Amino acid sequence: DTPAMAMLRLITLLLICAPLTWCFISPAPLGGLQLRAPAISKGPGLKSPVMMSGGMDGELDTKKLFIGGIPWAFDPEDLKEAFSEFGVVADANVVYDRETGRSRGFGFVTFEDEEAAKRACAEMNEAEVGGRTVNVNFAKARPPREPRY
Repeated sequence: DTPAMAMLRLITLLLICAPLTWCFISPAPLGGLQLRAPAISKGPGLKSPVMMSGGMDGELDTKKLFIGGIPWAFDPEDLKEAFSEFGVVADANVVYDRETGRSRGFGFVTFEDEEAAKRACAEMNEAEVGGRTVNVNFAKARPPREPRY
């Protein structure tokens, strides 16, 4: 086996394997990337960002609350339990990342009664839940989506 033959085998191996390897290590396409606003800590003259579902032109849902900053380990049952002291919780869900399956750190709680939702919003905003400070706001009604085919 000559050094020239060894080099030829190495080059051939690289030419065959490199494109296959690149398929596994290349970054995902950035076409669908959406940037999020950075978190703003409260300070003199600063207001916390309003974090709600749907577009800016949607109307407030008087029974549905956006809950931001929930503990990463929370599941929908934990969220429901944390807010059930204010009234009957009709629905609670945690939003998960599609690719990793991990919590995105926020969710929604829907009450059967508007007054319960108002009390929960007022008392739980900036309260500590599971070691984290949560932000609670009324959710905006989601605008109708175009059908996907």
